[in-house]
Amino acid sequence: MQPRIPEKDKKPNICYAVTDDGIELPVIDVTHPAFQISLDESGLDALLQQYLRDVKNPEKVPAFLRNLIFRFMRRRSVIMRGLMGADGTYMSGMNTYMMKLGADNLNKDFFGDIDRRIAGSSASVYMRLRLQDIAQLLADALIEPLNARREAALHLLNIGGGSAMDSLNALILIRKAQPDLLANRQIFIHSLDLDTAGANFGSRALASLLAGNSPLHRLQISFQHISYNWSDQAPLRNLLKSFDTNCVMAASSEGALFEYGSDEDITGNLRTLNETAPADAIIAGSVTRADDLGRIANGAGVGSRAALQFRGLEAFTALTIQTGWRVEKTIDRPLSYDVVMKKV
Repeated sequence: MQPRIPEKDKKPNICYAVTDDGIELPVIDVTHPAFQISLDESGLDALLQQYLRDVKNPEKVPAFLRNLIFRFMRRRSVIMRGLMGADGTYMSGMNTYMMKLGADNLNKDFFGDIDRRIAGSSASVYMRLRLQDIAQLLADALIEPLNARREAALHLLNIGGGSAMDSLNALILIRKAQPDLLANRQIFIHSLDLDTAGANFGSRALASLLAGNSPLHRLQISFQHISYNWSDQAPLRNLLKSFDTNCVMAASSEGALFEYGSDEDITGNLRTLNETAPADAIIAGSVTRADDLGRIANGAGVGSRAALQFRGLEAFTALTIQTGWRVEKTIDRPLSYDVVMKKV
């Protein structure tokens, strides 16, 4: 697909792909310095303090003036329109992806100054950290089963993940850690999402990552999009039944099911995964915090209030145990708990 608005200032060793709207964007690679977030404890604390200032400062502005500012920003900013369009629901896969790119990686012929301010904000840095966390959790947990079954197919299920960027980055991390572990292996990425634009971009991103000397070149990877409403698990059940019983499998949901789904949605998906998944299957995802800081994160300062479920780690853990999964590892972030689960 030829870009309508190409990236004229491509950076070395970064792959690029085109959106359905014809915008050429970089493909996030969490191992590349342009995307990698590396913060020590003092850096994380400074980021938190900046985030608190970012979300509290707009509250000091009178409501009528704040609304005028938001309307102005919406007219001038693609990302702001996505944020404000998430009121009562959630951001689209592509709008979320744009926020994760960072200010310096936005196509200058399409995005404006306000877009770059949002993409460079502390909230966007936290979203980038969340993606990096989930990709690393997936990669770390998959090393053992992949080593145990060298010829088995690998299935990566991405629930509500749009472009499945955490799955793609998990593969990049695994290949860097053990270059031969993915060779001569059939690998399948399944994006289960109602959104088609995100999945289409993910498919093109994979093609770019497979080309030339790119991070995933010479690997056998296919990308499948399945239209999926996580309240109806029938498509997921049918997909799982099609897998070879000896396969290696991981599911993930970064910024999706475990943050926006109801208790019934979560338990339904986890039980379905438990029914058929291999004994060493893993699930990684992000869980919304239930404390005051987590509630502040619900769109404060950006003009929208997404339909987050403030469940917290304790309540989420109780849900997982009911379905035959246990939380194996947790990364505690101010906006979420990033977790990996294994079968009980």
